[in-house]
Amino acid sequence: MNYDEALRFINGRAGMGKKLGLQNMTRLLARLGEPQNAFQSIHVAGTNGKGSTCAFLESALRHSGLRTGLYISPYLMRYNERIQLGGKPIGDALLAKLTTIAAREVLAMEEAGEGAATIFELGTAIAFLAFREAGVEYAVVEVGLGGRFDPTNVISPVCCAIARIGLDHVRLLGGSIEQIAAEKAGIAKEGVPLVLQAQEGSVKAVVRAACEARSAPFFDLSAHRPQNVALSPLGARFRVDLPCLAGEYEIRLPGAHQVENALTALGALSLIAKNAGLRQEAVAEGLLQAAWPGRLEWFQNTLLDGAHNPQGASSAASYLREHFPGERFTLLFGMMADKNVEETQKILAPLLSGAVCVRPEGIPRAKDPGELARAFGALNVPAEEAPSTKEGLLRAQALAGDGRLLVCGSLYLVGEVRLLLEEASQDLSNQNTAT
Repeated sequence: MNYDEALRFINGRAGMGKKLGLQNMTRLLARLGEPQNAFQSIHVAGTNGKGSTCAFLESALRHSGLRTGLYISPYLMRYNERIQLGGKPIGDALLAKLTTIAAREVLAMEEAGEGAATIFELGTAIAFLAFREAGVEYAVVEVGLGGRFDPTNVISPVCCAIARIGLDHVRLLGGSIEQIAAEKAGIAKEGVPLVLQAQEGSVKAVVRAACEARSAPFFDLSAHRPQNVALSPLGARFRVDLPCLAGEYEIRLPGAHQVENALTALGALSLIAKNAGLRQEAVAEGLLQAAWPGRLEWFQNTLLDGAHNPQGASSAASYLREHFPGERFTLLFGMMADKNVEETQKILAPLLSGAVCVRPEGIPRAKDPGELARAFGALNVPAEEAPSTKEGLLRAQALAGDGRLLVCGSLYLVGEVRLLLEEASQDLSNQNTAT
């Protein structure tokens, strides 16, 4: 396979296979020679913040001199972003090579009647092959959905971490916060320490019980709060007194919630610091250099944020109120119909002067933009729909004028807009060079 053929094969798995526990994943990895056992790993679950936590972890490990791998989902602009080696997306040639290897076994499984691998199972297998091929020492692995039956839950990590838990994917994970917590706590492993970001009491009780059932040491970060927190529109400074890693830290990911995500990463790192040879100074530099595109990311007067549920919208709203009090924003918005759209719109509405609603390109489960616009109208926010993301961005920019523009509701939408903004910036740079 070449790169384009590999992407067609990967994307062609969409809708194929079905989740049958971890059987498919286990069989596929056995056929591939158990690549998940070739490296140490840290496993990260959560509803919101798990991706940022992963970014902090990977950067800290890399700046400590370790060969790192990172597996995340979804991607913003290119599939390669899901699998990273040494802080960079996997190259086209290597992705094509490893997809060819994995595809051979996926098809052999089907011919043998052993089950059809899903698109996420295939991607997970390719990531593990990439980590083995590159000689990765520590891989940071983000859970795709839930935890207990997620295809990533076949690794034997040195540490687990759970970021903020909220109500999301309720049809798949359960309709209560406790049910969802139980699914995410399914990543707990026998004897493996688990770090929990500060949570409400009922969530903590569920996760603690799961750890006790597996004799997994439970590290509750609600007992280790960050101190001297100083927030700015572009990041934060704070101090923590964690074992092995006590000290001052600075991050360039904005929002108070990112302090919590950084603390979650530090909690996990503190548990492996001695075995991994981590030094506080190197970890601090790693956190400072950590980047996580599309999450409260500024492009001049445009703020991109992957908030796609009420909890994420609340974090974004808190950030805007903290740093831009009294200001109203123009919104470019698109959201999946299976999310809590109504509550998300209610949270954002008081901050808005107007909204343009779109359907992210090629996403059938996206909410109809006309319905989104009418819902904003009912919340006293002037809103309109646009036929495409590109047209929506142009309309939203015109509405915003010299004011600020917020883009959120879906990572699919944020990825599309980010690409459009980068292309516009490059075009402007080329024009300036030509003149």
